[in-house]
Amino acid sequence: MKEIWIKRLGAALVGLLLMTACGDSSPTPTPVLVQATPGEGQATVVANAQDGAPAGTPSSAQEAATATPAQPTATSTPAPIAGTVTLWHSWAGADGDALNAMLDAAAQRYPELTVQTLFVAYDDLVQAYVSAVQNGGGPDLILAPNQWLGDLVQAQAVLALDEQQLGSALDEFWPATRDSMRWQGALYGLPTNFELVSLYYNQSYIEPHAMPATTDELLTLVQTNPLLGIGLYNSLYQLYWGIPAYGGQLFDDNGVAVLDQSSGTADYLNWLVAMNETPGNFVDSDYGMLLERFKKGEFTFFVDGPWSIDELRGALGENLAVAQLPAGPTGPALPWLSADGVFLNPASAAQQQRLALALALHLTNVESGAALAQIAHRLPANKQVVIDDDPLLAGFMRQAEFAAPMPLIPEMNEVWGYGGDMLVKALNGVAEVNEVVQETTTLINEANGK
Repeated sequence: MKEIWIKRLGAALVGLLLMTACGDSSPTPTPVLVQATPGEGQATVVANAQDGAPAGTPSSAQEAATATPAQPTATSTPAPIAGTVTLWHSWAGADGDALNAMLDAAAQRYPELTVQTLFVAYDDLVQAYVSAVQNGGGPDLILAPNQWLGDLVQAQAVLALDEQQLGSALDEFWPATRDSMRWQGALYGLPTNFELVSLYYNQSYIEPHAMPATTDELLTLVQTNPLLGIGLYNSLYQLYWGIPAYGGQLFDDNGVAVLDQSSGTADYLNWLVAMNETPGNFVDSDYGMLLERFKKGEFTFFVDGPWSIDELRGALGENLAVAQLPAGPTGPALPWLSADGVFLNPASAAQQQRLALALALHLTNVESGAALAQIAHRLPANKQVVIDDDPLLAGFMRQAEFAAPMPLIPEMNEVWGYGGDMLVKALNGVAEVNEVVQETTTLINEANGK
């Protein structure tokens, strides 16, 4: 999450995180939910009241290394959700409050399940977790951003979930959030919440029924009235949505850049150039300037994410609204979506994985999604959540129906620089747009050895 505290742990604490133990790991006779609320700049380890073992201790390193998830038979009675699981996370502030509410609900649902939590600073979480797992320990599950998924898979520190008993649970998520938990086609996590950009607008200038449905309509509006202009932050993440809307594509299935394989990308860049040349629009690399001008009412529309809701609502009040991004000539706008999710430890014993999966399913259900929205003002990945009290969050939720998971492939490392340069060159008229697209495609593929 973008606004999570980032506090580094001392060397002594990291050493504690990586320890494994061989103490008694039997379920607590009368389990209770245990929550860890971090103080300023520190982590909290919650120990089992019965045996004093630190959170994250495996029941047996040898058993964990060879364990496979238990698969119930057709006639077996489901085992009760009873025992102790450990969860590592870096959610603090309002996010931590939401997590506490989610765990309170878990205690009501599974009264025989003890959840031990450990707060780890955001910058240290993935390294500490991977090191612990590779030493046969670590927690049973972890809350983390999907941007780390590739590293976790390559380190063999995350359990594949395709063979687990998930039932219809996956159908409850927005498709792009579910797909953001996949690496090379395999599912490794369950999404909790997500972020993406959509279209803010000022209702004092335009009513909802008059909103432009397409990019052409948006251009026509501002040509008619400069006050109906838009602020567009000139970055690939913020502007990617228009490439698929115009029929363009970034990669093929083999990670080869194919921006130049159709006219879509060039057509979209030409639209951006036309917008930039029309009085009333601002396509600029100065995000702070765009934010301030929108707050002052200098233009009607602004493409941005949910992270700016509080600031914009403070300036515009009830006039602030969120709508779906305008479609292009070939289809809907598809902004990139990133997500946080729950991932399971492959080194945990089979019984621990079963309990961890039950908790993961709880943390991603409708009730937990509602807590994330109401307490932390996050966008729940569970599409069944109804957000009645915040129309702005509800607007971003509607955009999730038309979104694409941001690619989690190594080739993306070369896209950010060259893709950003493509936008700058096109908008500044450095070369003809088709030439810019062809050059960019070639540079990305050469850098990736394609």
